[in-house]
Amino acid sequence: MATIAVAGGTGGVGKTFVEILEQQNKFRVVVLSRGAPKKEDTSNTVHLQIDYEDVSAMTKQLEQYNVHTIISAIGLISEETSKSQLNLIEAADKSKSTARFIPSEYSFIQTADLLAIDPSIQFWLDAANLLKASSLEYTRVIPGFFMDYWGMPHVKTNLQPYSFGIDISSRKAAIPGDGNDVICMTYTYDMAHYIIKALDLDEWPEFSVVVGDQVTYNQILAMAEEILGEKFDVTYDGIDQIEKGNVTNPPMPSDLGYSEEELTEVTALVSRLVINGVFDLPKENRLNALFPEVNPITMKELLEKSWRRTEPHLE
Repeated sequence: MATIAVAGGTGGVGKTFVEILEQQNKFRVVVLSRGAPKKEDTSNTVHLQIDYEDVSAMTKQLEQYNVHTIISAIGLISEETSKSQLNLIEAADKSKSTARFIPSEYSFIQTADLLAIDPSIQFWLDAANLLKASSLEYTRVIPGFFMDYWGMPHVKTNLQPYSFGIDISSRKAAIPGDGNDVICMTYTYDMAHYIIKALDLDEWPEFSVVVGDQVTYNQILAMAEEILGEKFDVTYDGIDQIEKGNVTNPPMPSDLGYSEEELTEVTALVSRLVINGVFDLPKENRLNALFPEVNPITMKELLEKSWRRTEPHLE
């Protein structure tokens, strides 16, 4: 029974990975986190506090628990968190038991030419470069945009609520460009199922692409309006407007804790990425073809399950 460690496994994408791994009953799971464990260990799951600044100690822990594969879900939001993952890669490379590593990426394919749009892409590039120089086998998981956001608050998810482009609860939309840019999307639990399947592959490609559906903002809007039987209040932000950062924020969850300026920065960044086509993912190396038994949910199915049931006459 192979041991799989999930870094950042107590929240968000990491928690989703842990849930699906535990359902398989074929892996030992080690949940790595900075804080003291809040959950009890089980027969197949161990919760382990780890110091990401101490490479030597991490190497010993990986060997102690015989960790074969690491799935990183560390949120790369700063130089500090990026360094945590780089240190973990170094520890894994030194560990005698660890052979494979999935870095925290879970978005579009990050490339150097996009740094002018999003400088934080350097965090992902640094991890990829370090993995290339290591003895570890690795794959970068590319699911596009997470579909979960358009099912909140009704969809099962471990992601934090946020509104991108279309806020279905308020029936309002702030769409970048003309709304026809292709966006590949995947539900987090479907992505986790594909990645757990990929753990059994003899060889990994550099990129493991997963696509649940391929849609545009205009198509999502049309689906939501049809399901709810209401027209939305829609604003389209032009390309010049987006480039200047003068964007329209859709209504946001009330407890985010971000300033209006911070929300605008995120909206502008995501809008620039969308209109630059980064979420139109390549058709090569898609795990969908390797695992046809996995049936990922489509956007329309997710919207139907999340929103049609919320109408009073359908309860």
